[in-house]
Formats: sequence, C-alpha cells, structure tokens
Amino acid sequence: MVEASDRPERAEPHAMRLADLMPGAGHLVHMPFHIYFRMGRYLDALAVNKAGVAADEAYIAEAAPEGIYPRAYYPHNVHSLMAAAQMAGDGKTAIAAAEKLARVVTNDAARAIPWVQPIHAAPYFAHAQFSAPETVWALRDPGSSLPYVQAMWHYARGVAHASRKDIQAAERAAAAIAGIAARADFSALTAGGIPAGEVLALARHVLLARIAQAGGALKSARTELERAVAIQDKLSYSEPPYWYYPVRQSLGAVLLLSGDLAGAEDAFRASLREAPHNGWALYGLTEVYKRRGDKHQARVAERRLAEVWASDRAGLDLSRL
Repeated sequence: MVEASDRPERAEPHAMRLADLMPGAGHLVHMPFHIYFRMGRYLDALAVNKAGVAADEAYIAEAAPEGIYPRAYYPHNVHSLMAAAQMAGDGKTAIAAAEKLARVVTNDAARAIPWVQPIHAAPYFAHAQFSAPETVWALRDPGSSLPYVQAMWHYARGVAHASRKDIQAAERAAAAIAGIAARADFSALTAGGIPAGEVLALARHVLLARIAQAGGALKSARTELERAVAIQDKLSYSEPPYWYYPVRQSLGAVLLLSGDLAGAEDAFRASLREAPHNGWALYGLTEVYKRRGDKHQARVAERRLAEVWASDRAGLDLSRL
C-alpha cells in the first residue's frame, strides 16, 4: 500500500543558506546533493547540482585551474547533475549532462584517477535510458585502453539493439561485455575501491534480461534480473551509485508483464525502499494498482509520481523500467 503521507519533503529556504554563503564554491554548493539523493529528493538534488556546475564553470573560466579539481571534482558535480536528472525523469537535462561529461572527462584523467572511470562511463547509462537507438549507436567506441568504460559502451548499444528487437546484435554486445570481463585487468580499479568486475557482471545480466524480454521470454528475463539484483545488493555504496538505477524496478516490470501482481508490487516497493520516491517505481506501482482495480491506491501513487517527476510521462512504459 502507498500512503499519501509518503511524500518527499521539499527544501526549505534555510536549507540553502550554507551554499548561499559561498555561492562561488561549486563543490560546496553541490554537497547537499548527497543528502537529497539519498532521501529521494531528486528535484532538489537536480537544483543544487545545476547551481554547483554553474559555479564551477564560472571559476574554471576565470581562474583556469589545473589538477584534480577540473579533472575530477568538476566532472563529479556534472555526473551528480546527470544522476539526479535520471532519477527525476528529466531526460533532456540528463543527456545534456552526459554530453558535457563526454567533453570534460579525458582518457588521461580516467587512467590516472581510478574513481574517474565510473564518471567516464556514466554517460552511456543516460543514453541507454533516454536516447534514441540511432544516437546510442553513433557514440564513439572509447577504446580497449579503458575496458571498464568500453564495457558500458557495449551495454548501451546492446540495450538499444534490444529495444529494436535486434536480438542477435544485442547478444553480440552481451558477449563483448563477457569477453572484456574475462580478459581485462581491473586490479587498479579494484585497488581504488571500484567494483569493476561486479558492475560488468551486473551490466551483462541486465542486458540479457532486456534481450529476453524483447523476445517475450519473461521467465528468462526474471532469472537474469534476479541475478542482477543479487549483485547490486552487494555493491559498495557510492553517490552517484555505480549502477544507475534500482534493478528491482525492472524485475517488477517483468513480474507485472507476467501477471504476478503481488510479486510486482513487492519488487516496486523494495525499489522504493532502496531509492525513496523513485518515479520509475511509482509508475510501476500505479500500473499494478490499476490492473488490480484498486483505484484509490492508483490515485495515491499517481499523485506521488506527479510530485517527484520532472517532465511528462512520455518516457514511462514497462519496457523501459
């Protein structure tokens, strides 16, 4: 059951005072993101990151700093902006941030600073979520010198192929991820705290689930998603997270399409515990209640969705959860 009181608290004016004291310090302006994102206040997370990125860009344009701030901290703020937009359903902002990240994160920085590689790879997640397949397929191969990043490039391409029901092309992408996982040396990333092997395995299982779902094999899709959920549950915590959305929402969608309303409700509610006020999961819950004929709970879920979703619902359907 969804309670009407389970709504994200909106930011009060006093919550911005610390940032207002130092509005030119972009990373300080960005920092409330880490609270808002964890609380599921994605629109607030989006707002502070927009302000933080603008402050960063003004500082970089004026001072032309060198070192870790422009190479890593500024990209982290752009990455955080993109992640907040993804969770808020703001595809336009997410893609704009993804394109900016592709410009500002260099291969040299990704090789030199291990925690920059997930930032370098993250734009592929935004494109997989919001871009047309033709846009995804036009993205440049990042190359084998950055195998973690290249694996996520293959993932995005595979998701795009699956959305067009090109099963063979999508399977080739999944095989490419498996090949990278088998031969790449991720020791530097692992030493830096990046769970590279686990994220590659997670990406492959999600992609295999998309492939199975595209082919109507819902039982196989469920199995792959359950494997993906088990991996995601063991990932170390990070903000933004190493994987860009709660996989349980995809599991909920497959269960719903299979006619398992109770299982779908459980999965969507578990996704909401993982990522509070997650609009994607709220959409799934709305569909569960509609199919169950529970008009009251459907209206409650729809109201909550309207409060947390940044745009119209054109991008929401069960095949994209």
